[in-house]
Amino acid sequence: MKQTLEDKLFSNRFADALAPHVARERKKGRTLADVASSLGVTAAGLQKQLSGGTPSIRTIALAYELFRVSVPYKSVEIARIMSAKQNKKRKGANEEQLFLPFEISAPIRPKRMSLKLVSTNVRRYQLQLTVGLSR
Repeated sequence: MKQTLEDKLFSNRFADALAPHVARERKKGRTLADVASSLGVTAAGLQKQLSGGTPSIRTIALAYELFRVSVPYKSVEIARIMSAKQNKKRKGANEEQLFLPFEISAPIRPKRMSLKLVSTNVRRYQLQLTVGLSR
């Protein structure tokens, strides 16, 4: 697929936004290869991206996760997308299991009633109650 003008503009803006973070990490004593590895690329790949090469989706996501680098592509903001995913994860982490007592009472007529607990997937069960009616 041919690179569009918007792709090139995005790549240059991404490089401009990422460069200060890479420089800061280098000043801390990290090698270019180490910084590149944390972004999922090789040192040569990071150099290419810092020169305006098109980053992969993985690199964009890791740059946001590590350095909060967020560059819009047209009207799509990576920060908004990533924040929505993180909020969804947080909501799930705060959920708690609720246990309720459950009892079924009926006269003893084993031939007319059966009760089965059937696994529908890893975390779900279905309670199947079959009752035969008297005629």
